[in-house]
Formats: sequence, C-alpha cells, structure tokens
Amino acid sequence: MLKDMYYPDGKSLHKLVVGQSGSGKSYFIEETVKAFLKGMKDPDFRMVYFSPKNEGFIDMLDKKQKPVHDVGGMLRQIEKHRVVVFYPDATGLEETMDDTINALFDLKDSNPDFKVSLIIDDSQVFLSSRKRASDAFTRLALLGRSRNINAVYVSHAVVLNKSLEGQIDQMAFFTLPAKAHWKQTEERFGFNPEPYMEQLRAVDYSFLYVDIRSGMVQPMNPIGA
Repeated sequence: MLKDMYYPDGKSLHKLVVGQSGSGKSYFIEETVKAFLKGMKDPDFRMVYFSPKNEGFIDMLDKKQKPVHDVGGMLRQIEKHRVVVFYPDATGLEETMDDTINALFDLKDSNPDFKVSLIIDDSQVFLSSRKRASDAFTRLALLGRSRNINAVYVSHAVVLNKSLEGQIDQMAFFTLPAKAHWKQTEERFGFNPEPYMEQLRAVDYSFLYVDIRSGMVQPMNPIGA
C-alpha cells in the first residue's frame, strides 16, 4: 500500500485521502510517509508536502532544514533534500499552488530522472466540484503520471473537480458525517461508504483502503495499532 500510495511509477494515477476534521487524515499521512521513507532507496525520489495549515512533517526534515515559504525556497531545497515542507503565505494561496505545480513540471524538464510525490493538504481550499480547476491542476491530473509526478490530495470532503475525476486510482477513506458525501462518493468513485460508517466511527483513526480500479474496499485498523 505504501509504495502504491507514494511512489510515482509512471503507471498509477493519483491518490485521495478524505475524511472529516479529526478523523485521522493527518496522522495517517505522517505515519505512512515515515514508514514509506524508511524503505525508499531511490536517490531520485523527492516528496513535497504543501500545507496551507502551516503545520506537519517537521520531523521528516534533515538536520538544519526548515520549512520553505515560497517556490524559490522549494526549488533550492529539492535539489539536495528528498523531503521539502512548504508552508505557503496565506495571501495568494491558489497562485502559489499553481506556481508550485508549474515549477515541478519545469524541474522534471531539467532533471528527467526525478520522481516527485506532491502531497496537497487541505486540497478543498484549491478545488471545488462546481468550478473548473486551474490549468496547473488540470495539467497535474492529466500529465503528472507520464512525468512521474504523483499527487496525493488530502481533503475534508469529496471535492474533486471534473477535470480530476477519473484520475484517482486509490483512496484512504475516513469518516464523513453526511449522506450527501456518501452519495458523492458513490457517484464519483463507484462505491457507497455508508455501510462502513458505523465500523469506522467505533475505532478512532480507522479507515477504508479503496482500490478504485478493482473495486476493492478493505477496512483497515489505525496505522500503528
């Protein structure tokens, strides 16, 4: 699961980690990334954690490395470090996210061997099911796989834009409170999470591991349990 979730192999599509606040998304991401990085030996692999919350992933940085706050800082660090933590300024968030995506594509042009996993926390800030995604997000969704750029969208709701639908192949699904969310999930991804909600609510941080390609839905205990 870890390799499928985070390693850009040029074949798999993007990922979605979805659930209401406090359901375990951030814990899942941090613990699974730690486990993944322990076994990751590819010197050309890079991970960028983009968080509008300006928190998380600090203990995964190298000594003396600090979070960056602009695209230039990200590019300087990504040459030397396999993990970059990007805490953007609150103003102009969408433009910064677009600049980040475009910079990663440019980076791939100059470093063809690089493989990049971009974790976008609070992705609902940038995406809306009723609006067209930016050109940068569309580019990431449609061309990222062929460029070995993997996106992991972390969201409070099933908010994927039309241009991103059909571009997700795996999901970690935590609790969502409303039937509207369950209906959206069934419409967009072909499975109804409602029968699993009681089980998920009974155990903190439990989740469903969903392989959309095969239709497999696997209830999972909390990471580390």
